[in-house]
Amino acid sequence: MRIDPSKLSLDRPVSSLDPNRGTHEEAAEWLRYGPVVPVALPDDVRAWAAMSARAARTVLDAHPDLSSDPRHWGAYTRGEIPAGWPLLNLIVGESMLNADGADHRRLRRLVSHAFTPRRIDALAPRIHEITRELLDGLERGGPGVVDLKEAFAYPLPLLIICELFGLTDPEEQRRLRDHFRTMLSVEVSGAERQEAAVGQREVLARLVADRRVAPLGDLTSALIEALDDEDGRLTEKELIDTLEIILLAGHETTVNSLTGTVLALLTHPDQLAALLDGELDWPAAVEAGLHWNAPLRTLFMRYALRDTVLHGVTVRRGEPVVVGLAAANREQRGAVPARFDIRDSRHYERQLAFGAGPHYCLGAALARLESAIGLSQLFTRFPATRLAVPESELVPVISTAMNGLTALPVVLRPASA
Repeated sequence: MRIDPSKLSLDRPVSSLDPNRGTHEEAAEWLRYGPVVPVALPDDVRAWAAMSARAARTVLDAHPDLSSDPRHWGAYTRGEIPAGWPLLNLIVGESMLNADGADHRRLRRLVSHAFTPRRIDALAPRIHEITRELLDGLERGGPGVVDLKEAFAYPLPLLIICELFGLTDPEEQRRLRDHFRTMLSVEVSGAERQEAAVGQREVLARLVADRRVAPLGDLTSALIEALDDEDGRLTEKELIDTLEIILLAGHETTVNSLTGTVLALLTHPDQLAALLDGELDWPAAVEAGLHWNAPLRTLFMRYALRDTVLHGVTVRRGEPVVVGLAAANREQRGAVPARFDIRDSRHYERQLAFGAGPHYCLGAALARLESAIGLSQLFTRFPATRLAVPESELVPVISTAMNGLTALPVVLRPASA
């Protein structure tokens, strides 16, 4: 049950964020204490967690007393955060993710032109093409169990975002993906995460060096132009950090969105049948999937510039606030029923799956398009697909940040099956 908010403090966290525990099970427990609660993250790093939709929007909507800049994180500036702490490299990077005001607008503007509605629509034919190629490969593999996450949900968005940035070498794409996986994992040592962080920066540094020699019509070349501009619009570190955060966010979220929505459809065959019959449309299925299981579990971080009251609790200067994005998105004003329902689209108009406010995800429209095309082609080609194991045997990703499955084993079946 809820307790007096004035009794809550980071000195007495109500619980620990457990990467092994179900996202929504944990959220239901935390919400009993209130919309903003003190929790212990891995390695006993303390933070406030905004768990309700209303609290999440308060934190994300350019709150005047909160900053995205880690220089305002008291524990970090005091040297209390372990060097190999999960996601530390992303949290302290010099990208638009960790900037406010004019700096944030400057960095966001440099890449936003690649994600305009016109440019996103222009990517649709290539997304269709890559999707067909991936499904052709699965069909050639013949009958049997396939990990749909590994063979389809991962390569589709990874190939698209890498092509957008001009990273076309398959071996470099594989290295980058492996490094990102390690950086996000809580199952490896801090030293391994640091090694992966160095490795991914080496991949990106090679990409920048290649594009300096041979510029292409890609986003990396455009960012190098900004770096070399006499006005100094972009520093070298900002360039690498920007590439890192967009490449990571540009595929990991879609991987989990695709995987989660495929699972939802396989476990709600009546709604899948309605989609295949044309009674429902695929973009609506994407929205329902995002609501039911948002791809981001926790969004890191905002820092109190001064003592401030958030939904009844006092956040002291320098204390961090994280947003339980998946939980807040499902709770959604407390009015959305906890079920997967494509027909209930009126509740999905204010999705929090991709954040909110000035830091709303630039690539949200691209992720939605990739998911809609991927889902429609997958189930049109293999409409009788079924899970290869009971749903209870599926294993969630062990992560403080991502919300998804480690694998999605299915048996792909065409209509004739």
